[in-house]
Amino acid sequence: MKPVHTVVIGAGPAGIGAALALGRDALVLERASGPGGLCASVSLDGAVFDLGGHSFHTPHAHVRELVHGALPMEECRRDAWCHVAGEWVPYPFQQHFGELSDASVVDECRDGMRVASEALAAADFDEFIERRYGPGIARHFLRPYNRKLWGPDLARLDTSWTRARVAPLREPAAGQEGERLALRDGEIVAYPARGAYGEIFRALAERLSSVRYGESVAAVEDGAVRTRAGERIACRQVVSTLPLPALVALIPDAPAALRDSVSRLAALPLALVMLALEKPLETRRQRVYDASRDFPGHKIVLNHNSSRWLREKTRHGILVEVSGAQGDMDDAMLAVRVVAGLREMGLLSATAGVTASHVLRVALGYPAPTHGRAQAVGEAKAWLASKGITTLGRFGEWDYINSDEALHRGLQAGARLAGAG
Repeated sequence: MKPVHTVVIGAGPAGIGAALALGRDALVLERASGPGGLCASVSLDGAVFDLGGHSFHTPHAHVRELVHGALPMEECRRDAWCHVAGEWVPYPFQQHFGELSDASVVDECRDGMRVASEALAAADFDEFIERRYGPGIARHFLRPYNRKLWGPDLARLDTSWTRARVAPLREPAAGQEGERLALRDGEIVAYPARGAYGEIFRALAERLSSVRYGESVAAVEDGAVRTRAGERIACRQVVSTLPLPALVALIPDAPAALRDSVSRLAALPLALVMLALEKPLETRRQRVYDASRDFPGHKIVLNHNSSRWLREKTRHGILVEVSGAQGDMDDAMLAVRVVAGLREMGLLSATAGVTASHVLRVALGYPAPTHGRAQAVGEAKAWLASKGITTLGRFGEWDYINSDEALHRGLQAGARLAGAG
């Protein structure tokens, strides 16, 4: 085919954002049969599931305008809870532990707050939990929950991501334009008025000038991209949303030191346990964060409470995220344990039948914010930029970001490349 200005690899949020900003100058190549990447949605026996727990909220006004202008969206107050020792506490635990029935636990958490301070620096995430929240909150929720998610060694994680992800002891003032803060108690979030979360990216992908699905990339060469079908596409520059180690592996002349550096980036695999129910949910909760040892999952997603259209469906579903840090368990046993745990919690009543179950294994679920990650990514970005390659997205930048942030960064990068071209 004739040369193109920019080849965009991947039609997830970051790739779509870059291609929208580049307009007719972009050709998007997507391995899957449709857009969305990790924000795609699937159906199981009439129930609808997202690949993880998604809802739309953003500090970027232009991203909100883009999404709400692409399709009808429905806003609601986020109904999120923490499940602790058999009790329900509104999210976040650190602001609502006083609702626990055990007075000794409440006193321990409250006493710990007296020695906690946002001014105390921490060398790692484990130390951050203790210093910012006190030993009581750390012991009863934050440590067990995060060990369940990230694994037992929380000291291997840095603290660069915490302001955007871990709620403070007290509700902060609103952040500045574009500043990401942890979700607040009762945050207003949005969801497609019809369909699942993936509808956002289907609607945005319809605006792309040129996109080819079912197209995998075999190599990224100087001035060209080669597909697995053998086609060589000449281009001036490349925008990639591939996982950083996978991208570097496709570049024939990538330095051995760079290959080694990005190969050490850590990620958490996920098992997504999907349960289709014979009747609608009996709760209006949307998210549950579970810190108990017995239940395999850390996050429970009840997306059928995200919109009126979903609530009116005959079949509802529950999705449970299980971190790879929980060890190996075969799919059948994992589903059995999840169902039993949901029944014990009361999220799945004794009379509610499960009509179908499916466990989807996701090799790259969360990029782990380990020490040295920022340096490795920065060095990779600099070398790639010298080759005319921009890397974007959650795993393209190995950054624990949401879909709106990936879309924002894609739009920014696309506008910059369009201006430079």
